Amino acid sequence: MSYSLKDILKSLKVLFVSKEENISQKELDILNIFFHKIILVHSAEKALKLFSYEHPDVIITDIELPNLNGIELCKSIRKSNPNIPIIILSENKSENYLFQVIRLQVIDFIVRPLKTENLIFALNQTAKHMVNHGNITIKLTNGFIYNYKEKHIKNDDSKIEKLTKNEFRLLELLIANKHRTISKEEIIDTLWVNEEITESAFKSLFSRLRTKVGKECIKNSFGIGYQLV
Repeated sequence: MSYSLKDILKSLKVLFVSKEENISQKELDILNIFFHKIILVHSAEKALKLFSYEHPDVIITDIELPNLNGIELCKSIRKSNPNIPIIILSENKSENYLFQVIRLQVIDFIVRPLKTENLIFALNQTAKHMVNHGNITIKLTNGFIYNYKEKHIKNDDSKIEKLTKNEFRLLELLIANKHRTISKEEIIDTLWVNEEITESAFKSLFSRLRTKVGKECIKNSFGIGYQLV
């Protein structure tokens, strides 16, 4: 993906359903880094109530929950939202659980004790799923919103500006590297590879993109490069 995992997930809400004794600070730290909001509950019953009015974008749940277990919770959620990405955590990996999880078409099944790399991998798969099946947006500093799936910009007057192929590729490159300045050479190598590009065509692309996303969002450091601010 040409955009970063954190940028994709940072606009989303996750419903995290876990027995209180299972939750580690490591898990919460990771989820806080990647998600806009964590809705934390300790029972399937509470999760179903919150699901109906919080409308989370992602579900992460333990199987071993009091009363109603995580499998039954996910079955209920799937009835109203067949596409929402689900990550399931479990203290054991019995075949019975695995078969049920496969039928639920979850993003991943992670066995506790949870390893950081396994959770990061599952979140990466979640981001890919959201790009392909969801409606992922990134809010720019001026309030304009970029929609990854539709490849358009919505400004503060709710006007839609459709981006051309090179415009959205350039914007996604800037988003993925928003914490650093990208040189002109790197941009050319990424967008045009071995093709020749004139100076006027390069400047024209930036001018058109700036018009659509807002001039204040793209900083040009003379002789160094460009950065999304």
